[in-house]
Amino acid sequence: MTERYVRPTVGGWLRPTLIAPWLSVYGAVTAAAALGIDRGLFGKVVGWTLGMMLGSVWSFAFCLVLIVVDLALLTVKVRTLPAGRRGWLSALASPLMVFGIYTIAPPYTFYPHGPWAVVGAVIAPMVLVALVVRVFAGQKPPR
Repeated sequence: MTERYVRPTVGGWLRPTLIAPWLSVYGAVTAAAALGIDRGLFGKVVGWTLGMMLGSVWSFAFCLVLIVVDLALLTVKVRTLPAGRRGWLSALASPLMVFGIYTIAPPYTFYPHGPWAVVGAVIAPMVLVALVVRVFAGQKPPR
């Protein structure tokens, strides 16, 4: 059975794209602090605060990556703008996938190759996951 195509509104696309990554990151930081994952000399509250600040910067960057990827896929007519349930689920799950990649290959391990390698190790998984999730979870444009 084929779904009837409904053109997404800008608000219907931007709302999950801009809100869901923040919710996902804040949930992950709070869960890490609540479970007692405590690195260094900081207490849980200070660690949670620093995690929220770093997570806010990271979420902002990831939202920009999602927007650029969505617009690029729309421009080449591969996928439409994700809205509704697909938009929310893909935007909620994708930051957790990036964190999984960071767990397997931590960006700080690339420091011997220079600071730009660390920046690349932070940004490359973001772009890769955003592209893969939006292509596989997205909807094909009408012909």
